[in-house]
Amino acid sequence: MPLLKRKAFEKSAASGYLRDDDEVFHCELTDEIFKDYEEYCERIILVNSMVWSCEMTGKNNLTYAEALESEKAARKSLKDFPMELRIPILYLASKTKRSSFAEMAEDVFNYVRERFFVGETVEACLEGDSWQEAHILSITAQKQPPGSKVVLPGSSYCYEVEQYQEDNPAGGKIGLAPHDRVRRRKGVYSRDKNRLFLKQFVEQSQGIIVIKKSALEKYNIGKVNFDQIFTGSPPEFSPSKKLLKSPPTKAPAKPGSATKLKAKKGTPDKKGQQSMDKFLKKTDKNESPKPKTPSDPNAKKSAQELAAKMRRAEEEMKQRKEEEKAKKKAYLKEWQKVKEDQELEDHKIIPKGTPIDMEGIPHEHFGDFLSVLEFVHIHGETLKVKDTLHNGLDVETFRKALTLKQHAGVFSDLVQMFLTTIFQLQEDEAEDYNESGGIQESTDYEPMSGGMNKAVELATKASKWSQTYLGTPLSKLPLDPTTVTEVLRLHLLSSGAAPGSRCATWRYHQRGGYSSHDDAGLRLRLQHPDILRTMLTKHVADMSLGDKFLILQCLMNQIISYATVRDIIEEKLDEMRNTKQALRSSHINERRREAQLLASRQELKKEYAAKKAEDKLTGEAAKAHDEALKAALEKMNKEGEGIKAEYEKKVKELKVQLFDYTSYVGSDRAFRRYWLNQHVAGLFVESGAESRGQCRDKLPDLHRERAGSDKENESAANSRGGSPKKPLTNINGLANKLNGLEAGVAQAQELMLCTGDPPTCNVHGKDENRPFWWVYHTQEQIEGLIQSLNKRGLRENDLRHNLELDKDNILEYIQKCPLHLLNPAAKAPPPVLSTRMHKFQPSLNVPDDCTLSEALELSLRDHILELEEKIFHGCLGVLKVKDREAWRGTIMVRGYDKQADYLSWGPARRYRDDYHMPGGVTAVPTDNKTDIATIPENKYRDPGHCLEPRPNGIKAEPGVASAAPRGLAGALLQVEQAIHHKYIKRPLGLSDKERKEREAKNKPLDNDTLERWEVSLMECRSFAQIVLHLFTLDSSITWSASILNASCRLCRRKTDPDNMLLCDGCNKGHHLYCLKPKLTKVPEDDWFCEQCRPKERTPRKRRKIIEEPINDDSDSKSEESEEELDLGLCGACGSGGELAAVCRTCETRYHAECVAAPPSRQAKRWVCQACQAPPSAQPNNSRHRGEGPRRRCAAAALDNIHNYTRALHAHARRTSEDSYDSEDNTSLIALKKTRSRQSKEASPLANGNTPTNNRRSRKSKDGVNTSASKKVKTPLTNGVHEEKQVNGRKRSNKEASLHTEGLEQLLKEVMKHKDCWPFYDPVDTEMVPDYLDVIKTPMDFTTIKEKLSRGEYATDAALLDDAALVFLNCYTYNKDTHPVAKAGVRLEQYIQRRCADLSLPPLPEAPLVEEARGGGGGGGAKKPRLK
Repeated sequence: MPLLKRKAFEKSAASGYLRDDDEVFHCELTDEIFKDYEEYCERIILVNSMVWSCEMTGKNNLTYAEALESEKAARKSLKDFPMELRIPILYLASKTKRSSFAEMAEDVFNYVRERFFVGETVEACLEGDSWQEAHILSITAQKQPPGSKVVLPGSSYCYEVEQYQEDNPAGGKIGLAPHDRVRRRKGVYSRDKNRLFLKQFVEQSQGIIVIKKSALEKYNIGKVNFDQIFTGSPPEFSPSKKLLKSPPTKAPAKPGSATKLKAKKGTPDKKGQQSMDKFLKKTDKNESPKPKTPSDPNAKKSAQELAAKMRRAEEEMKQRKEEEKAKKKAYLKEWQKVKEDQELEDHKIIPKGTPIDMEGIPHEHFGDFLSVLEFVHIHGETLKVKDTLHNGLDVETFRKALTLKQHAGVFSDLVQMFLTTIFQLQEDEAEDYNESGGIQESTDYEPMSGGMNKAVELATKASKWSQTYLGTPLSKLPLDPTTVTEVLRLHLLSSGAAPGSRCATWRYHQRGGYSSHDDAGLRLRLQHPDILRTMLTKHVADMSLGDKFLILQCLMNQIISYATVRDIIEEKLDEMRNTKQALRSSHINERRREAQLLASRQELKKEYAAKKAEDKLTGEAAKAHDEALKAALEKMNKEGEGIKAEYEKKVKELKVQLFDYTSYVGSDRAFRRYWLNQHVAGLFVESGAESRGQCRDKLPDLHRERAGSDKENESAANSRGGSPKKPLTNINGLANKLNGLEAGVAQAQELMLCTGDPPTCNVHGKDENRPFWWVYHTQEQIEGLIQSLNKRGLRENDLRHNLELDKDNILEYIQKCPLHLLNPAAKAPPPVLSTRMHKFQPSLNVPDDCTLSEALELSLRDHILELEEKIFHGCLGVLKVKDREAWRGTIMVRGYDKQADYLSWGPARRYRDDYHMPGGVTAVPTDNKTDIATIPENKYRDPGHCLEPRPNGIKAEPGVASAAPRGLAGALLQVEQAIHHKYIKRPLGLSDKERKEREAKNKPLDNDTLERWEVSLMECRSFAQIVLHLFTLDSSITWSASILNASCRLCRRKTDPDNMLLCDGCNKGHHLYCLKPKLTKVPEDDWFCEQCRPKERTPRKRRKIIEEPINDDSDSKSEESEEELDLGLCGACGSGGELAAVCRTCETRYHAECVAAPPSRQAKRWVCQACQAPPSAQPNNSRHRGEGPRRRCAAAALDNIHNYTRALHAHARRTSEDSYDSEDNTSLIALKKTRSRQSKEASPLANGNTPTNNRRSRKSKDGVNTSASKKVKTPLTNGVHEEKQVNGRKRSNKEASLHTEGLEQLLKEVMKHKDCWPFYDPVDTEMVPDYLDVIKTPMDFTTIKEKLSRGEYATDAALLDDAALVFLNCYTYNKDTHPVAKAGVRLEQYIQRRCADLSLPPLPEAPLVEEARGGGGGGGAKKPRLK
């Protein structure tokens, strides 16, 4: 029940004479009923007044409801109070003699918290670090001398405990545990619970707090012996000081002593000036007795007035002394109070450090310089610095990276490292919330309006650009020195994109309320749009130093916003807090130990003294007794010194750990900040450029007498008028120099104080030297800095405290300061050791006199020429230009000749380079033949088109672009259009599955992604954009189909490509001399290998069959049943399937749907359209083949087996008469003349205006064989069937053959799989010593790849057997719950799927045999199950 004004509250009783119709008022809080409304209102006011107290906790100033809630919470906390502690606590409380409950509770708590009682449930550790629940059986104390009453500390006891065991409830393990191996469960017993428990059982009796009689009877405290709950004698608690004072005793009264007692009572015992009455009384006593004379009333009156005057004077003097004393005390208190640093007068000159003077790094960017270095140092594991920068990022390397403009330098690597980390963190978060968005094309231009929502909307559109136009997510784009600028620009444009609902919720919870508006990239785009505009024309390494730091700071802020990095930071903060708590606990324990040691010494001395007095020792016995005391004290001191040494060692380790987390130290009187960088040694001082407020009203009184804060000036401060004044200039050692200013202003500037005038104030004014940086790097500088800081300053006090706390670590750390790099003039660089240094070689060969833009252009031209050469010589396509060598030569000399009127691209090739300019600008045609309305509008817009206008308000023309990027984009477009669509795969092409589905449904093979790629390519304005498009195209080409990468299917070697013949069906390579029979030259017609060759039917004689006449339906059915559909390759589309039509002339087979007019079932002699055409129109006649060049081995075989090339050929012949020579080629006449006479091959015109070869061949090193030859019929067997018949074996080609390319593709994908890391390389036996004891035949995928390259596998099954052996070894050695075993299961399932996709035999099942093994930690081979 709550107490009302600390007294029991009695509720008002309801009247017993209430009728049913009486009106009453119910108070819900107190559950009372009132008939009078005024009484009800008074009670409501009372219960809501803060006059109540909690009966359990004693809290006051509460309302009635708050008091009830407090009592409820207190009773709830006491529910789990252990029963085993109630009797011991009440027993100990009954032994106390305290007049205050707080003292009583503190005595009991201090005794109980370090001791454990019999039967109490605790946690004990008997072996190792395993803490288990147990209960106390008995207590053993250290031995004491007989009769000793010294209270032993809690650490002197050992406890016999019995641990609980779940498997054996009857009994557990019993053992003896010291004090430090026993503990209570956290929160079971605390100081607050102890007070709550005792408060309900105590009362006050005769000024002493005692236990209630009812509690003593309830728990039988009177019958409890101390030995039953603990060991030894019960403790003796010291009584309160009030109880130690004995009450005053009255002496017996003597006759005639009443006057004396009264005089003594009125006379004070204190020394000092006595009253005048006393002197008057003494004077009267000393006078000799005279005869009484009649008193004069005037004299008596004057004497009384004189006495009153003297009393007043005495009181005034006493009051004046008290006032002076209080004033002095207040003055000293005000003097010692911490104040604003600028208000103090006793400052000293702060010694200046060595100024920072780095080459190429101005002071305004030095802080950013240090922040990047420290960020890379702290988050090195997250950034994976060692993978990018093998030697790390030091001061000199980073300085050169910022000042030297290198494409492939360290700065480019640093940006790539940050972007790679961001993309990896995005993938990690995507795995958590599994959010994916759709892909949409860019919309029309929309002017950017203010507000973050509009910026987020534009960022969302920009985030989908990469997937839309490049077919690849932004995080998967290739990153290298040439593309890093464009990838960075796209990343900044897409920063702040709106995520899905699940993603937004996940970010809000996991990233600390993070939203798209908080993205650092979004804010950079809004505040500094000129940086993104600059990236369109400059390489990121060519930007200004300020822009570089803005980009790095933006990327760093993005990295630390992700949940993974936030978790790492929070873990480090928790470690720092735990280290601080451990250091604080060590200090507290050491102070407590020293106090206990001092008390133990005193107790030991008292004990020895008492024993000496009790035994009455004298002489030699007393001397021996003293020697024993001395030895005991020395032993105690030695033990204490050992413990103190361990304490100091531990404290030093903890301080070193805390020093690693220290970054900001503090600031001084002039608001200069002091920093400790964990990567660059030294104490750095920053005078920032931020605003520091307004100047003070007046110049500080520097000549004012300084009040003393030390003993030297205390006398001057106390005697304000007697001591000579000491000007501040003399105290601080300042020279009285004017330097064009007054002495006070000069002194204030030297002391870094406010002068009150902004032009002359170095603190609040705009100093031209700000920002500025210094560094302290010597012990003298650090000690001088500490001594100059004012202890009474608000900021300098904290700075001085932090410096003194970490002084030893700072002095040791600053010895590593690279002063020769921070200020070469202050210290010469150390001599360079004559060791072999590895010089960094950039990936781009850039001449010294070449700019970054020119270097990128040269690199891009080399990439385009190399890509075209690989496509041409790999037989993947032919450049559709008039003269290929002239086209390449123009690009080599930094020009471009497209050799065509115009280039077309985009959907249905609607866009042209002579009409459509970058930025959506349409050029007006000069001729009057073209209607402007018929020109389609290009709605493509770059993702950065909505940036804010330039600062001067002038926007750049959208159509203005350099001629060089435009020309190289057109060259790359021609290269892309030269590639046959069959050899373009994902991301720009179609997958095999999609291609087959479209062919089966007779759908066009047009690819929207490739068309969008062409549109964005022709809108490129920088070389980096074109390089990014080039790399995307390169990754989409099926290079495995190139003749340059082909290997012989028979001998499995890639050598001798000149004699390599490609199958026109499967594109597999075959050496001419490996075939049986051998071929001496390349066939002119289509050549198929044994597996792709159509089946030949043996001709049968037609016999006359006599049958009974039947109806036409039965005849058609019989003919339909007897007709056999041959399986082979269609002559029109080149694919397999059921071939229903056979030409009677050329015996070529066709699909029914591939023939324009399919033959009827009754037509027995059907002729195809190629045979029906006249000889001049047949593209494959011998006359036409004799006119053109012969096939060059296998250099162009793939382009000429499809109808696309044949149609292109026919169209080229019709339009060849209208061909022309480009005027731009006149400058390359000399280049044409230098061409080899042996190369006679003519190149087709752009856009298919010249004839192309209808056969794919390989160009010989000696030239092209141009002699005409007749059509040679390909042999049926090439000796393969005969060999099989001789051997007499019937094996399927799928089982007996080796699909080298399929296996290489499988191994390449498997070794890139994320679960392949345990099986990539052989097991290191040094890390796993017992591996070879368990696994007798180790195997890994690197070994499998090497065996395949050496040709050690004869069949696919042999390689897959080794792959199955890898997983068998994994399941044998590892447990099924081990991560390596789980990774093996996932990788095995992946290989099974890929084998099916690549038409390879399935992976053999590993024979899982249960067998005993040792040392590996697992059982037999058992495949784990994945959840």
